[in-house]
Amino acid sequence: MSILIPTIRGIVGGTPRLIDFGGVQTPPGGGVAQRLNRIGNRFGIDIEMPSLDTAGDGRVVIARLCRALTEGGLFAFPATIDPGNPGAPVVNVGGQTGSTLNLRGFTPGYTASEGQFFSIIYGGRRYLHGVSADAAADSYGMMSLPIFPMLRISPNDGAVCEFATPYIEGFLSGNAQEWTLPASRYLNVKFTVTEAA
Repeated sequence: MSILIPTIRGIVGGTPRLIDFGGVQTPPGGGVAQRLNRIGNRFGIDIEMPSLDTAGDGRVVIARLCRALTEGGLFAFPATIDPGNPGAPVVNVGGQTGSTLNLRGFTPGYTASEGQFFSIIYGGRRYLHGVSADAAADSYGMMSLPIFPMLRISPNDGAVCEFATPYIEGFLSGNAQEWTLPASRYLNVKFTVTEAA
């Protein structure tokens, strides 16, 4: 089970990225280039936290990061918008694939906005996705949501989707977790989380 890295005092900055496993194939003879999309695109993010007190919040964050290096990390993905009150959305019918996700359980009339992020819980792991076009829930709380990247899992019926607080889950980059110990009792922390699947 991944270790929750707390956002005790928020973050100073973050650099999200979409990792693309597709590519453009260009024929050597000058023919038409073709885009080859592959399932498996995922997200990563570099995080810089504010100065943390080594005797308080800092020691907790460092302990969690050290554990997350080998056990995996779970971090609240910084919101691009105020998500409002989405309700309790879940996957509506299992076996879905592709770039559209049918959901139920939204607050009736809720609008998911282009560029908004959410996570799907499947098999005990979170998968981060973005909304690719505005979509609104009907009066029953159902929504057909265009997403990116394509689903890399086929979630079960009733799989929870986290719109209020989406999470990125994966591994910390590199083989060492470092932090800066200045002369004062405050420390500075930077880390990277990349989705494993």
